[in-house]
Amino acid sequence: MAKFPILTTAATIAAVVLGGPPCVRAQVSPPAPFLVVDGDTLWVAEPLEIVGSRVPAALPCIVRPVRVLDGTELGRAPARSVAEALQSVPGVIVGQRQQHGVQGDLTVRGSTFDQVLVLIDGFAAGDPQTGHHLLDLPLALADVERLEVLPGHGSALYGAGAFGGTLNVVTRAPASRTGGEAAVSAGGDGTWSVRAATDLAPDGADGRRARISLERFRTDGHDEIAPDGTRAPAGADARATTATWREADRWGAWEVESSAGFADRAFGARDFYAPFPSFEATRAFFGWTRARGRATPWLTLEPRLSVRTHRDRFWLRRDDRASYENDHLTRRFAAELRGLAELGCLHSLAVGVEAGYEDIDSRGVRGGLPAAALGYHVRRQAAFSAEVDRHGERLRWQVGLRLDGREGRPARGSGSAAASWTTVGGLVARASAGTAFRVPTFTDLYYADPANLGNPDLRPERGWSWEVGLGRDGERWWAGAAWFERRERDRIEWARPLGDMVWRVLNVAEATVRGAEAQTGWRHRRGHTASLAWTWLETESALLTGYEGKYALLAPRRVLAAQGRVVLGRGLEAGAALRYLAHTGGPDPFRHQATLDLRADWETRDGRWFAGALLTNALDRVREEVPGVSLPGRLLTTTLGRRF
Repeated sequence: MAKFPILTTAATIAAVVLGGPPCVRAQVSPPAPFLVVDGDTLWVAEPLEIVGSRVPAALPCIVRPVRVLDGTELGRAPARSVAEALQSVPGVIVGQRQQHGVQGDLTVRGSTFDQVLVLIDGFAAGDPQTGHHLLDLPLALADVERLEVLPGHGSALYGAGAFGGTLNVVTRAPASRTGGEAAVSAGGDGTWSVRAATDLAPDGADGRRARISLERFRTDGHDEIAPDGTRAPAGADARATTATWREADRWGAWEVESSAGFADRAFGARDFYAPFPSFEATRAFFGWTRARGRATPWLTLEPRLSVRTHRDRFWLRRDDRASYENDHLTRRFAAELRGLAELGCLHSLAVGVEAGYEDIDSRGVRGGLPAAALGYHVRRQAAFSAEVDRHGERLRWQVGLRLDGREGRPARGSGSAAASWTTVGGLVARASAGTAFRVPTFTDLYYADPANLGNPDLRPERGWSWEVGLGRDGERWWAGAAWFERRERDRIEWARPLGDMVWRVLNVAEATVRGAEAQTGWRHRRGHTASLAWTWLETESALLTGYEGKYALLAPRRVLAAQGRVVLGRGLEAGAALRYLAHTGGPDPFRHQATLDLRADWETRDGRWFAGALLTNALDRVREEVPGVSLPGRLLTTTLGRRF
């Protein structure tokens, strides 16, 4: 708390330089009221806006661009999971082994799958075991209200891991009236799912409300065709069960919310860590509770608690499970106190204090006998964060600082700064810069199998990035472009000498990622939409001479994506999504990909009954999002449901 005067003084100086003369609080009219909704702070005196910073909650200014897929877009997207829906966001790539979001590696702006931070309703939800589990979310796509992607540095705002970007999954809040829906889906490859959700609001919109959902999914997986024409299962069978609960209530001036989600998944994991017909089963739980209220007319407080557990059982050979098994259990607990103060003169100050605990209990079986796997390890951490924002009509800026302390390691500081300027014609110019860091996962440090070897002496990754961009959002047309560059030191990479069979984890000397993004779109008042996005990436990684990287090929070089939606009338809509990816290397099904997905939806005039059809890979192309792991060919899925 001793840093408050320093930060306030800095904010006053910045206000003089960038925003005009300082204000005396007694001379300022009462601050404009704001509402905190699903982790975002929204000023009621301005149009509804999703914002790009969050300490302690999203502050009321758009400084950095946030890509948002809202509920309407998610409901119309040719996707059956969060992983598939994210593929439409520029700069975001999900390397899937299965089309239904059972397992996918998330990368943003050329990052590794460990360099992305995932939040659920603003709470850190990553797995300290490995970034492979970032999208093993304890919820289904039907439980998601919107997806928010903040590309670029984020450690000063959110903590360790936010190199390439930050994904915030906002879950559905309970409705203001009692109701629900149920649906059943079926398709090729023995695919089917059943889901149901209900909202309970016995006291009306201002009283206690709750939402409960359940979904069951299963697929037999697709077959692969060998060169001689024979067919064999690709080992892509999967099943998943998810259940969620969320409750909201008011205690006087305080809004209290709680949520919990659970997922039980099992799936074929061929060539996951090594070239074997592997199998994996996971169980994920995530729960949180928070209270928000005005302590004074100018100060909002938000205490928060969260807990996450994740169990991962991995068998190297699915037909001989006793030969090699890993059984990992990770737990994470966090407590936070956040405060948002209105300083006057269009400035806000946010401060957060948090503490966290995480551990792993990892055991294994080797040749039928118990053996050590990753072992048992504990990490504790504490952090202090502060951010000052100016939320003017034309000039907006943000400066953030964060100090992270971890047991057994020196404290590490992170910083960020961003500014935006809106011209009279509505054109917005943006620029930002910031630092990032990532602590090695338990897999990086301690994993060992016949083809992979961890490194307990790894150093944390460090880096900084900057970006500039232009954008305009009109009534009918919108467009934007950005250029970014990221410099990394001590980058963690799985590598091996050419010809060697064992991958080892190394701190690569340095890496540079640079790229450009451009997108434009059109929308019609009847609901027709069209968009086009282009991404270019270049990665330079300083591997040791004579070494090759295991995941170096996963980042794409170019991505071109086009989407369109047409409202046909009588409750019928149709859409298409086309995407082309070019990687720097790998086999042809992976190096060059062209995918066309089609979707059609219908609902009755009263909205009670609804139906849909989704055709993925309509061109029936042979393709791989992970080298050597094929995805299904043309696949049709249909859905029928009813709201009540």
